[in-house]
Amino acid sequence: MNKICISTPAIDIIPDEQFKIQMNQKVLPYLQSIRQHGCLPISGSGALYYEFYRPLAPIGAVVISHGYCESAEKYKEVIYYFTQAGYEVYIPEHRGHGRSFRETAHPNMVHVSDFNNYVTDLHTFINTIVRPCTGDLPLYLFAHSMGGAIGALYLETYPGTFVRAVLSAPMLALSMKPLPIPCAIALGRIMICLHRDGTYAPGQHAFSPGRNFEKSGCSGPERFYFYQEKKESFPCFQNSGSSYGWAYHSLTACRRITQKRNCDKITAPVLVFRSLDDGVVEPSGILRFVRNTPSSRQIDFKGSRHEIYNSPAHVLKSYYQDIFKFLTET
Repeated sequence: MNKICISTPAIDIIPDEQFKIQMNQKVLPYLQSIRQHGCLPISGSGALYYEFYRPLAPIGAVVISHGYCESAEKYKEVIYYFTQAGYEVYIPEHRGHGRSFRETAHPNMVHVSDFNNYVTDLHTFINTIVRPCTGDLPLYLFAHSMGGAIGALYLETYPGTFVRAVLSAPMLALSMKPLPIPCAIALGRIMICLHRDGTYAPGQHAFSPGRNFEKSGCSGPERFYFYQEKKESFPCFQNSGSSYGWAYHSLTACRRITQKRNCDKITAPVLVFRSLDDGVVEPSGILRFVRNTPSSRQIDFKGSRHEIYNSPAHVLKSYYQDIFKFLTET
């Protein structure tokens, strides 16, 4: 059966040279007018910070699962485009990130004792906050990088929750070069046994200001520096490096997620974006996931680094056209 598209919304992408001005004068004031936020207690742990945005006459609702060392604050432009297209948007800050609770006393470290905790948190957020607000609205997932791994595992664990899902440069295989992945997993297991899983992994460190755009996963300098200013001004956004525990649990989660028997559990159509200039995640995991997931299809992007959603405007135009076309297919 041929796919039918219901009027794909036309979205005006913010021009690169006007990005900061339009964000401050137009986008952020609008989002503030439709924004609600709060903290969701997580049993026996702490609380997740979350935000949601409810435009008039919504046609659906999008849950955003953000990436490693990110926060809801980094997704204001993404949220704006979704709300302009008529979608409500719900975004929690994952444990260990932003204003949510941490499993470590170190304010900059990303640490988790079990990758499944991310999925359980997301499920609690959806059942407690999202579903009571959205009613009968169709529910969609937009997930980037680490959030893409969380999203993929969620799709396998709770099939039927989302009507459709977009995974943008999902973290489905991590590069641990020069250390081979089996060695990295073995090292992580040893550090857990030694009760040192809450220390920084090799090459990881505390936050330091002045990050270089050229070494970032962002290909749009205006977008990079807009968030970097906020990150340097607010300590809660200064996630900067992972623990041995996070690395170990992420590596083993990626292996589970991309196994055929787990991919077969996914029932929702999945659109997977892969950047051809991605220096953060290995392409092997994305290719394996798409190959093993019958309901998925892949789009490759040139002219973008890992954060495709933080690309220059000419790249974003095609990116969002693909997203909204996919969301409105029937």
